[in-house]
Amino acid sequence: MPAPIPSVIQCESRSTLEHELDIIRPQLNLTETEETWDVIFRALSRLIAVCKGGGCDYPCELIAFLRDSSRSVISALNSERSRLSGCAADVIGLAASGLGRSFEPLLLSFLPALLTLCTRPNKLFINRARSSILLIIEHTQIPSILSFLVSSLKEKSVSLRLAAIECVLACLNSFDPQDLEKDARAKEIETAIKLTATDPSAEVRKASRRVFETYKVLFEHRVER
Repeated sequence: MPAPIPSVIQCESRSTLEHELDIIRPQLNLTETEETWDVIFRALSRLIAVCKGGGCDYPCELIAFLRDSSRSVISALNSERSRLSGCAADVIGLAASGLGRSFEPLLLSFLPALLTLCTRPNKLFINRARSSILLIIEHTQIPSILSFLVSSLKEKSVSLRLAAIECVLACLNSFDPQDLEKDARAKEIETAIKLTATDPSAEVRKASRRVFETYKVLFEHRVER
């Protein structure tokens, strides 16, 4: 039986991080089969331990690795094996937490994949994806996240629309008001409210009302116009 992966792997230098990533890379890039999925899971678990141990202190190296390995991480995220998918979601959320705004180059790779996961019928997958998106919102505070969320509000999946409008609310509660006050972002929030105010789903409409109530507090001057 393989040795257990440590919960934290200390990366106190750039060379230590690069050594760890060299160990992870070939295992992570395997094609998922009955024989290999546990190897991929262990590689993702090792990547989590590296992030916890200071890997995010070297953003250039970690971002380059995650960009190069994005297809493998997303493939694991889309796995029908819940342990593997959940571990991939944890990698993305933890990387965003550690990298902060530096996560922005990875947004286009990972946020659409997490949103797509919210269309799954299994609530376990949806909740994990939503949790990772919320971590991205809270720790990166990248205003362009709103564009991805608003686009998702036009999709047929009720679970995706609900997750997206709930995440719009998280953006309102987390982002710097000065970023939100820019006309383009304020209009995106208004579009989100308009798209969901009469949604067929009662849950989506309820979340939309919460967004509108928060919007009224933050943008009182726009409501009065």
